Amino acid sequence: MDVETALQAAISPIFPCAPNEYKGEALEYVVWNCYTVPQVYAEEKPAAARYPTQVHYFLPHGKNPKPGKLSLQRALFDAGFSWPSITNASDSEGQHYVLECDFVNAGGVYGES
Repeated sequence: MDVETALQAAISPIFPCAPNEYKGEALEYVVWNCYTVPQVYAEEKPAAARYPTQVHYFLPHGKNPKPGKLSLQRALFDAGFSWPSITNASDSEGQHYVLECDFVNAGGVYGES
């Protein structure tokens, strides 16, 4: 499974979500971004890739974020990501938590996932 499919499958049952930018109406939602790091070189080509991933959880001030953060951590871990660390990036506009984790795809050569 590629990283985008894994993210969508893990997060969409919990919150509305989208890669990079959410354009819906929900007040509680998730966006994500990731990049690719080649791994496990053989014959001068990477045979796997690691995807450092950020999952951004947004919600209004006053709402308890703990259940959502824990649900996201568990869902990402169950989908094959490392256990996410969480950074509070909230500001005057609302609550914002950044979950950081890695996904490893050993099923193909770098650039194919």
